[in-house]
Amino acid sequence: MSEFSNFCRIKLMLAKIGGYSDLPYESEKSLPAHIRRQAMMRILDQFLYPTKSHLQLEQMISGMLRRGYLSRNIATPDYHHNLEDVDHTDFSSIARNAGNEALVSSVIGCSGTGKSTAVEAILQTYPQAIYHPEYQHSQLVWLKVECPHDGSVKNLCTNFFRAVDLALGTDYQALYVKSRSSAESMLGSIARVSALHSIGLLVIDEIQHLEKSRSGGSAKMINFFVTLTNVIKVPVLFIGTPKALELFQPTMRSARRAAQFGSLDWGRFARAGADRGDGEWEQFFKRLWKLQWLENPTPLSQEIMDLFWEYTQGIAHIAVALFYLSQARAVVADRNAIDRPLVTKVYKEELAMIHPMISALRSGREETILQYADLDIPRESLAARTSLPEMPYIPNDGEAAEQADISKSTQLISLLIQMGIGEDIAPSVADQALAENPNDSLFELVGHIKNLEERSVDMPVQKTSPRKSKKPSPVYVEDDLRLVQGEDPEMTYQALRKKGVIIELSAYL
Repeated sequence: MSEFSNFCRIKLMLAKIGGYSDLPYESEKSLPAHIRRQAMMRILDQFLYPTKSHLQLEQMISGMLRRGYLSRNIATPDYHHNLEDVDHTDFSSIARNAGNEALVSSVIGCSGTGKSTAVEAILQTYPQAIYHPEYQHSQLVWLKVECPHDGSVKNLCTNFFRAVDLALGTDYQALYVKSRSSAESMLGSIARVSALHSIGLLVIDEIQHLEKSRSGGSAKMINFFVTLTNVIKVPVLFIGTPKALELFQPTMRSARRAAQFGSLDWGRFARAGADRGDGEWEQFFKRLWKLQWLENPTPLSQEIMDLFWEYTQGIAHIAVALFYLSQARAVVADRNAIDRPLVTKVYKEELAMIHPMISALRSGREETILQYADLDIPRESLAARTSLPEMPYIPNDGEAAEQADISKSTQLISLLIQMGIGEDIAPSVADQALAENPNDSLFELVGHIKNLEERSVDMPVQKTSPRKSKKPSPVYVEDDLRLVQGEDPEMTYQALRKKGVIIELSAYL
């Protein structure tokens, strides 16, 4: 698959699952408040803003899947060799250093930044189970297992069999998980099931929970997964918070040196400087702000964007939650505006539990941030890990020759058509984007095309019965002073003073 085709596939997938398809219908904005609140919950379930990190993650997963299957073709003797290797391997007595297999990688980042959501969205583009009738073989393309919160290695093994049963309709959990079964006794069964069903990619989520396990169980489990890649070539992808780095350092350091796919550090959204245009945070928030179920949407202002940054520090999950809660309260209270006093009140009342973590990030002091293990990756931990060059976004030699004859304009037009832009207007849209941003990549150009953000115009509008009486709703404009007014007179005064609309009489006395 060429780089451009791969780009189209991941972009279309993210557009379908994420922010391009979940704009509210116009008819929904006039529904009763309690129904609108239910409708806007789609923001929490479906909103996903694609970035360069998503494309890099897709390339990593795609490469691990294909690379892992090279030596595991069920139509060749390799499949049976894998089963024999499992039978002759004692997984219950794994050495301390599990080797340097290149098919082990990780996605490490701050809690709430969307790591698991991104991985799940990408995995959904592949069929999870494929049955090959000519070989009577049930293939598992991918399997995602979550570590239990108590860090129990035995429960992790149980979760593995349960996930296989859900995907294939088997009964491995009843077969292998007994009351007297130990984690060590189940490792060999996990390896055999993985080889038997040709698991293409094993994803272990919330790996930092293993840190709670005692008696060296976490290190043994990490060694087991790495050995799994050595013996039967099953790629393993770990997802976790910075706390997981302590688990990886003894075992995974040698693997980092040989890793072909690298390790992805999934950070918070970055904020651009004053003279550098829109950064990832600005693009993300502008897209999020359009998802309003208000009859007269509140215009976005720099003040409200700065306020959300102050309260979320670029963590996507918190930003989405704060936006939803603020909008829900505005709808239920029939305020029809998301203003500074409302957002502040919601943050103080409904997100009080995260105030210490946000304050730590806001301070920028490393010693304060390190008090919370699920926040940013510590610099010394990053320095201790073997750094790898960032995955290139350029195709290989064969693909470069294939794309040499395709101009950026042609590629962009083709991409826009596949994403739903009409063939008649796609060329003009592409020309305008290229004229404004001639040096941007295809991925960046898509972000600048505002037409994609207005696709809801083409959606069918459901007819609703007219109301008997309708309360007139105000229409707000940019920098509307009515949005500044709140219940607290002091806050309102300070906000108006900041905007320069209050005259200090003392200067004239």
